Amino acid sequence: MRRTPLFLLAMLSFVLPMAAQTFTCDVDQLWYSCDKSTHEAVLIACRSAQADYTYQQANVFIPATITVGGANYGGGSGSESENVYTVTEIGESAFEGSWIQTLSFDPESKVHVIRRRGLYGVGIKTLDLPASMRVIEEQGLYISSSKIAKSFISTLVLPAGLDSLGLSAIVLNKLQKLRFLGMIPPKCAIAEGDARNPWTSAGVVTPADIVVEYPEGCRDLYKERAGIGDYFTAFAEPETPTGVEEQDTSGIRSSAESARKVLQGGRVVIIRGTRSYNLFGQGL
Repeated sequence: MRRTPLFLLAMLSFVLPMAAQTFTCDVDQLWYSCDKSTHEAVLIACRSAQADYTYQQANVFIPATITVGGANYGGGSGSESENVYTVTEIGESAFEGSWIQTLSFDPESKVHVIRRRGLYGVGIKTLDLPASMRVIEEQGLYISSSKIAKSFISTLVLPAGLDSLGLSAIVLNKLQKLRFLGMIPPKCAIAEGDARNPWTSAGVVTPADIVVEYPEGCRDLYKERAGIGDYFTAFAEPETPTGVEEQDTSGIRSSAESARKVLQGGRVVIIRGTRSYNLFGQGL
């Protein structure tokens, strides 16, 4: 009889316990893959351990943590503290093809990554990404709106801590405004030999002429960032008030191309410049 080499036995003794560290569970009709060693959960919404299915709920709330049922899911000894898992990721293809219309996160969310195609082809109209978001992978947020698929996101706010965007990470063909909150722009994947970047895909693109907003004083950083400054054309650069007139300002519009009058805190503020922008929704 052939004997199993000792080194293979050693490898199996290491691999098998590791494989048993994860399990899947259904919490409030969302499926998660949970890791017992880290107590972290990946939202895999459209898949269960038994069969694939399309998630059919319209409004989705992603909690900061989930509590699973001990022995029912291999989640621990039964004490509540050992069965609490932190939701850290939207998994690969998690919501692809689902029917969701709104997606929201717990204010304490620790979700830091949207994996490949995590929100691909969904019909959501509003999306508030959590402050914990760091990475959006390839086609992570991809919505192509048409006469048939009318749902689309008009404004997208990218959190301050967002660090990197994969190829075709954010392709929203009906997007009207993109707001960066970070003082440092995210790193953008660029394809060698073609024009692909986080905002483009085959036949579908995020409009290059949409309003792009960023924190005051960061214009050069965003203009110089490959994949942002060489793609978008309408940067909302800050403008500085140069004078004030104390009078009724209702209905005042641009008085000249080189001097604009706008209402700010009950006063007419004269702004020198040749372009007008809507910077962070403040009418400047």
